[in-house]
Amino acid sequence: MVNNSRLRPLRYIGLAVSTLLISGGLAVQPAAAADRIDIVPSSPQALTPTPETPTDQFIVGIRDNVAQAAAVKAENAADQAATKLGVSAKSSRQNATGGHVIKLDEALTPSEAEVFVETLRADPAVAYAEPDVIMHPTAHSKDYGYTEQWNLWDNFSGARTPGAWDYNQGQGVVVAVVDTGITNHPELNENVLPGYDMISSAADARDGDGRDPNPADQGDWVPEQECEAGSPAEDSSWHGTHVAGIVAAVGNNSIGISGVAPKAKILPVRALGVCGGYSSDIADSIVWAAGGVVTDVPVNPNPAKVINVSLGGVATCSATYQNAINFAYNAGAAVVVSAGNSNRPAVDVSPGNCQNVITVAASNKSGARAPYSNYGTAIDVTAPGGDMTSDVNGGILSTLNYGTTTPDEPAFAFMQGTSMAAPHVAGVAALLVAAEGNALTPQLLEQQLKESARPLPAGCSAGCGAGLVDATVALKKFGGAAPLPAPYKKLTDFNGDGTSDVIARDNSGVLWLYKGNGYGDWRGRTQIGVGWNVMTSVEAPGDFNGDGYADVMARDSAGVLWLYPGNGWGGFLDARKIGFGWNGMTSIKAPGDFNGDAKADVIARDGNGVLWLYPGNGSGGWLQARQIGVGWNVMTAIDGVGDFNGDGTSDVIARNGSGALWLYPGNGSGGWLAASQIGSGWNMFNVIEAPGDFDGDGYADVLGRTSGGDLVLYTGNGHSWWLYSVQVGSGWNSMNAIL
Repeated sequence: MVNNSRLRPLRYIGLAVSTLLISGGLAVQPAAAADRIDIVPSSPQALTPTPETPTDQFIVGIRDNVAQAAAVKAENAADQAATKLGVSAKSSRQNATGGHVIKLDEALTPSEAEVFVETLRADPAVAYAEPDVIMHPTAHSKDYGYTEQWNLWDNFSGARTPGAWDYNQGQGVVVAVVDTGITNHPELNENVLPGYDMISSAADARDGDGRDPNPADQGDWVPEQECEAGSPAEDSSWHGTHVAGIVAAVGNNSIGISGVAPKAKILPVRALGVCGGYSSDIADSIVWAAGGVVTDVPVNPNPAKVINVSLGGVATCSATYQNAINFAYNAGAAVVVSAGNSNRPAVDVSPGNCQNVITVAASNKSGARAPYSNYGTAIDVTAPGGDMTSDVNGGILSTLNYGTTTPDEPAFAFMQGTSMAAPHVAGVAALLVAAEGNALTPQLLEQQLKESARPLPAGCSAGCGAGLVDATVALKKFGGAAPLPAPYKKLTDFNGDGTSDVIARDNSGVLWLYKGNGYGDWRGRTQIGVGWNVMTSVEAPGDFNGDGYADVMARDSAGVLWLYPGNGWGGFLDARKIGFGWNGMTSIKAPGDFNGDAKADVIARDGNGVLWLYPGNGSGGWLQARQIGVGWNVMTAIDGVGDFNGDGTSDVIARNGSGALWLYPGNGSGGWLAASQIGSGWNMFNVIEAPGDFDGDGYADVLGRTSGGDLVLYTGNGHSWWLYSVQVGSGWNSMNAIL
């Protein structure tokens, strides 16, 4: 169920927000806590297993190639077979894969349907006959709210998508979502292309006609016993909207969430309506999405490179499905399919048991196969699908709608299921396609997804394919050279989730990683070292050894400088000595790339107040140091802030003895432009640190710790100034180093 909290900017939820700027010579004080949207717990509810559903439609293939004769033969064969069961055929039409869709005057049970198709198959004119199986979405929803998207960023159990965004965000790639259609939503509208409604039954479509160019979800709510005897009443699921949000919700727009490929385009194809959808409509949807011809339907002007099909039913892979999938495969479109939610072998569920598809199982927040997920040899890869058995936060947060029947206002909600797992893979596929272009065939794409997957952290003895999909590894292996990070991005992403973190040492020498959530707050902390009280200085130089991971630099009491190479997961590789005699330096700081050679540098102030630049060589060492300033002993704090003024070069901030904060804009070649004062009253802080872009808005920020231990974030505006300040922690006076 969805509570009645309305859509609001989620980026600031749970944060104290102030719009005050540093102006009039005053420093901003910590603000009060802001309004919060809480997630209302709900009682556990099991997923309904993938059903075996009665059907009143069948697909018949005729050996005669002449269309008119074939149609007559199909109808005659159907009439004869139907008569044996006391039913009659009402209508016939041809679908995109060449079969003839025969509709009966009443539905047959699965056992009756088997008798019907066996009778048809005995006719020598019949090439194949199969039930037009009704498919159902493979997901279930619960309460609305806001939480961190663990499914994207969590290094343990998530798809690790943020690290892949250094390469691309899916630009130029069309992902078709064959589902219930789509609803109006500010997180989706910018990325939605014109789609199509492929539901052939006007009653099932609820829009007054059959197929039409409007893929809007009209709602799939049903009263009791609408779908079959004993079936419960259900609210509209808005399933397609939720799936589309996982694939490509617009990112970094201050509204709510991000999709896996936030700049990909969504092609909504409506194939599921009241009580599900017929396989014939779904097959036609796949063909149309891939650019194929469907009778009486305009050709799709935006053929998809990835087609997400989050639905299924207990059935063998039909010729209808296989023909449609083969068409898409040969057209260069990868078909990503959910495995089903019956906790049974996935080989039992179609279309995930077809050839030439990428079949996706679901995992949960603990890194195990979700208890409902199908499994076994038919699985290709696994992705986060969520598990809300005991905690709604264990679900997958995405876009939804507040309407219980017809569409209402846009919303966000948690859902769980292999329906949620498949669009994670479709999104990662879009990132790979954006990186590699048309050379990436569906076969090669599947291979790359498997080669870059990692084992499920909690294991999967039942069979979860190649493992948990990993966007960061996939793009690092197959995405080509990542663009150089923008200068404002001082590399403080220590755990590889794409967001800036903070490392702090407490008074007992324990080193802690505070994992940023990309919105100006924390995801918790992890102990990453002990015995660090032997170090007299600790700094974060970014990627100092050129391996793509953020490192830590530390000076011991003997003046030896050590490099602790980051492993990209929040820990370190073996430390090594990189310098001696550094106890003569009163301050060691990392400004990023200060001289414009695309390598991380270090600046240091000696006892005489001379400021030195130590240009990094990109492999953990130095080029010749040079003097870049004098008189810096008047400064009580110095830090590299990245590109704080938006001119594309790295800058330095410094506080003098009277508490004035100065910006020293770098000139891009290891020198300065004219300095300017950007604040006063900063002697209220005993620590000033620049964590990079901590709030995820694309601009460099600054942290300050008060004497009382409050940690305050000053969010940069990208133009040498601040947007607002907000308290992001308390009790930080137990920390004697923050970096």
